[in-house]
Amino acid sequence: MLDGFLLIDKPKGVTSHDVVESVRKLLPRKVKVGHTGTLDPLATGLLILAVGKATKFSQFLQKQDKCYEVEGEFGLTSDTYDVDGKVERVECGPISEEELLSVLPKLRGEILQVPPPFSAVRVKGRRAYELARKGEKVELPPRKVKIHSLELLRFNYPRFLLKSCVSSGTFVRSLVHDLGELLGCGAVVVELRRVSIGSVPVERAVPLDTLNKENLPEFLIPVGELLPFPKVELPPELSRRFCHGQKLPLNRALSGKVKVYSGSGKFLGVGELEGGRLRPLRVFCEP
Repeated sequence: MLDGFLLIDKPKGVTSHDVVESVRKLLPRKVKVGHTGTLDPLATGLLILAVGKATKFSQFLQKQDKCYEVEGEFGLTSDTYDVDGKVERVECGPISEEELLSVLPKLRGEILQVPPPFSAVRVKGRRAYELARKGEKVELPPRKVKIHSLELLRFNYPRFLLKSCVSSGTFVRSLVHDLGELLGCGAVVVELRRVSIGSVPVERAVPLDTLNKENLPEFLIPVGELLPFPKVELPPELSRRFCHGQKLPLNRALSGKVKVYSGSGKFLGVGELEGGRLRPLRVFCEP
């Protein structure tokens, strides 16, 4: 069966939906495929697709921390906060590397961030970018995000290269925009690459143009392998009951979500342990 996660190194200039459609054409008609989180068309790097029954488990990969390498340029502004938008030059005196380094601590840790007007954030039930494209003014409320790390990798004014690891829901475009604001100068994203999602590095990904109908199954990763939860094994009788969606008595020194396997190593699904009981959340196995 064609069930599993597919790690794609997304090329520049295509949407995440375009990637999904490209992969869908390589699969039998009835096999489902979807992504577990988007990348901007300008961005490259790690995009995780779910194939077949793995689509039932996509939600468990969506809230993980992510790391990016982003190249920005001072002296520019854009309605999209990157060079794919309407770019304008602004007056900006030279910025030294020392000045840039001095403001980075203000963007680390837990911060309030306003998403870009051109984003998929919903405003009264509609995507912000739908309103922005129509010329409507988009005011998005700030939201709490966490910047785990923000390091300068290269600086050659007006260009700079940063690496940042952030919580889910963080907009790197806003991070670069805010950096420009702190320095009294515009700044936009020129290049953006996602280098990891959770513990999965982009080095494990396959370029989209490498895939074909014959080799795609070789790149599918078993569903349980990517799920970021502790592993629990069940004996045969409890395995059968789990597959039927029944709550089970299970006294383990764990709590929260777990990936569940049979004693023979077969992936059964995801459950939640609480108070000595295991509750199935998503079942992979057949009853």
